[in-house]
Amino acid sequence: MSTGHAIPDGVITSDEIEATVAERSRNFTMPGGLVERLTGVRERRHVEPGTTSSDLAAQAGLAALRNADVDPLSVDFLIYSSASHDVSEPATSAIVQHKMGARNATFADIKNACNSFLNGLDFASAAIATGRARRVLVVAGEVLSPTINWAIESSHDLRRKLAALTLGDAGGAVLLEATRDEDTGVLPGRFISDGSQWELSTVLSGGNLMGHDSSRFYFECDSAALQSLAIEHIPPLIEKSISEIGWKLDEIKRIFPHQVSKGVTEALCTAIGYSRDQVSVTLDRFGNNAAASIPLSLSLAAEQGLISKGDKLLLVCGAAGFTAGVLPVIW
Repeated sequence: MSTGHAIPDGVITSDEIEATVAERSRNFTMPGGLVERLTGVRERRHVEPGTTSSDLAAQAGLAALRNADVDPLSVDFLIYSSASHDVSEPATSAIVQHKMGARNATFADIKNACNSFLNGLDFASAAIATGRARRVLVVAGEVLSPTINWAIESSHDLRRKLAALTLGDAGGAVLLEATRDEDTGVLPGRFISDGSQWELSTVLSGGNLMGHDSSRFYFECDSAALQSLAIEHIPPLIEKSISEIGWKLDEIKRIFPHQVSKGVTEALCTAIGYSRDQVSVTLDRFGNNAAASIPLSLSLAAEQGLISKGDKLLLVCGAAGFTAGVLPVIW
């Protein structure tokens, strides 16, 4: 039915990121312009201290409801789908429900790193298709900036911490409703998972493994290895997904990928033979927003009139774990 997003006011440039690293690192200086040159991220948004993931999720969710002229009390099911969360217990969706005033909605968290939103959208579609719910709101709120480790010791250390320097905070939401119209909605997609690769991208503290070890609270990633997996597995996943529903690549109006770097997005376009101009990119302005990146770019595209009713779209994500997903959507 509609989309919504929430973007913090605080714009942080990559030059400012590099200056902060220089201030907080003892014996290491980053080459000027390295972050933007390697990743394509020019700026990102960081929240003010005290802002939580549920704040951004609730703001995005309320925006989606306003855009559809829907009362929060009419939402049946609220799904919070994000990599970050407010508290370990209870589910962050409980806090979002309270902040939105959507007290008639049952709620649940679906957490699967950057793939959380696609999993949540797939689950929402299944809930509607099986009659479990009529109106479902899927929200993501990512406050990722606190997981940046600004102290970098060496070039080797930078390899694990560079990805964190691209992180940006944002919220996104999509509202789904049951319909008899067969020419709209979320179609069956495909997902793959390989848990043997879970150590490639982590925030280790906060669970049972590392407990309250504050030194492991930071996001670390073997970006090269993770991106190699994405380039290996996502193109055939796209081909299988659209083949199974009878689509051809040239019928797809736009692709909305999760974005971690300019290079990997361009490599995926090359691998499937798809025009880079038809890929919705927010990475340069908002950085890596984890699970909020796809709903954010959907909402911005809808706001800018880049997608219209009946357009065939493809939502694509590769994430820590390793997981990958492709969801076809008729707008």
